[in-house]
Amino acid sequence: MFLKIAAALIAAYCSTFLYCITRNFFTARKTGFPSVIVPWDQNHFFWMVCSVPLRPHLQKWLPKPVYDRIVLTIYGWEFHERMRPYEEYFGPGRNDKSFMLVTCGKSEFWTYDAEITSEVLRRPRDFQQVDLTALFMARFGHNVLTSDGDRWARQRKVIASVINERISKAVFDESIRQTDGLLGEVYRGALNPGEAAESTHLFDMIKKITIHVLGGAGMGASVPWDDDVNVKPKSGFKMTYMEAVKTVIHNVTGPIILPQWFLSNYPSFLPGYQTLNSLSYAMQEFPTHTMDMLDQERQRSAASKDGKARSNIMSQLLQASESPGVDEKSKALSDEEMMGNLFIFTAAGFDTTANTLSYAVALLVRFPQWQDWLVEEIDSILMTEVTNEELEYTAIYPRCIRIMAFMMETLRLYTPLVHIPKQTRTPQTIQTTSGDYWLPANTTLYLNNVALGLDPEVWRNLNLSNEAEATEDDELRFRPTRWLNPLGSAQPLFSPPKGRFLPWSAGPRVCPGQKMAQVEFTAVILALLRRNRIEAVPLSGESTEQVNSRLDALMKDSISILTLQMNGVYDVDEDKGLRLRMCKRK
Repeated sequence: MFLKIAAALIAAYCSTFLYCITRNFFTARKTGFPSVIVPWDQNHFFWMVCSVPLRPHLQKWLPKPVYDRIVLTIYGWEFHERMRPYEEYFGPGRNDKSFMLVTCGKSEFWTYDAEITSEVLRRPRDFQQVDLTALFMARFGHNVLTSDGDRWARQRKVIASVINERISKAVFDESIRQTDGLLGEVYRGALNPGEAAESTHLFDMIKKITIHVLGGAGMGASVPWDDDVNVKPKSGFKMTYMEAVKTVIHNVTGPIILPQWFLSNYPSFLPGYQTLNSLSYAMQEFPTHTMDMLDQERQRSAASKDGKARSNIMSQLLQASESPGVDEKSKALSDEEMMGNLFIFTAAGFDTTANTLSYAVALLVRFPQWQDWLVEEIDSILMTEVTNEELEYTAIYPRCIRIMAFMMETLRLYTPLVHIPKQTRTPQTIQTTSGDYWLPANTTLYLNNVALGLDPEVWRNLNLSNEAEATEDDELRFRPTRWLNPLGSAQPLFSPPKGRFLPWSAGPRVCPGQKMAQVEFTAVILALLRRNRIEAVPLSGESTEQVNSRLDALMKDSISILTLQMNGVYDVDEDKGLRLRMCKRK
């Protein structure tokens, strides 16, 4: 009797998967898009947790035809598979840039069709943020990333008003100052200080730059490079503000969703205790630190004679959000929303900019000819010797065209967000020049940023110079000059067609921190290269070709966590990681 009951339960459980995949198959046929069938539940909790670390092992163990399909259910497959699924499963047809993934889980739609991506991003009320985003990113309050509808529109209006040129100048100045601190630390560790120095911790230092820039330009809490190690927590706290921020961000894609009671009572004898214990304190103290800083800013503003906000995001948000004497209900942003948006600026700005700069540094040492190309522009801009304090944002930033092209090419091949997820609450119709398509309710849409950056229709042999030779794989190569329009063009930088390049998304929900990221990247690269070169240190007996192969493998060995990042470059032991050499330019 027991065996019959067990068999019945197993049969019932399995029948749910059969029902789901059958339902999804017939629904996919109605959409007008081609389908890829994978008889697997990509939404199962175990698979979502374990599939990413198991991916390289599955690639070795499974037969290639099986792996090639099941990998489409593993988070971040876009970077590793690139264009392969589209080329293998679909020939030229009505739409060979989009497909429905038919599984035992939730309906999924994948695309790199520019018309479709533009239409989806143009209609934020029809194609909303996915629920999983709010689960992780609304931990400290509703914000412009996780909200939808009227609540999002209200927050967006306030935030758009504060990201101005005053903030850009603050970001530029703070980035120059912090990069100078990085260089000072690197050269202090040299055998011959002032000439050359080696380190495996340059990528950690880049992360330190970005968190310090966000502290200074975002919260008005500027910290000198060397002082952060000497700052002690305030009375009653276990962590400083910076320590709490770093801890929260490092855990934002995983343990941050665990309840506070679990973090506080996690047994010390179990693995991961140190991480979860630190996160427990950070989760309690980060909002307290932030509210203290908000209160201090309110008091400073009230005591100020001119009533002007300082040049940081928190101060600007406060001024834009409230006026003296208003109650909580009358504020443009509630305290909860203020907290949520300050967290988003910190988390999103830190991770995306840090990883983009890390890829840029790896590319500088992999392609020294492009480093020379950037140095040529920097020397032309800074023709006279000036101190860091004399570097003026308004005079310098607009002239850094090559640095911006270098950033765009880095983002094209190593986009921080491998996809932009959206979801439908109700059935939606998408109109394109090739026809109308229908998507059912409760469908998850993934706009494939990796494929958009590799689309040969846009990028192959773009803006080739007269002496350069056209190739059939040009879109796979790192070539920043593709972003430079011919002399005499109305704009110096190439502007991709709508829906073709989405590192900051697009449409009404385009990232409000886009200009901040561009300014910070420009300032850091400018400060790094104005008097220095960066080189990869060869291993014993390693040739230049072998060094290049090692660098290519390092960048290829990337994983998408919150954003795309290289494995094995952060928090490494002295004898591991990528050893880089900083040299004074002659």
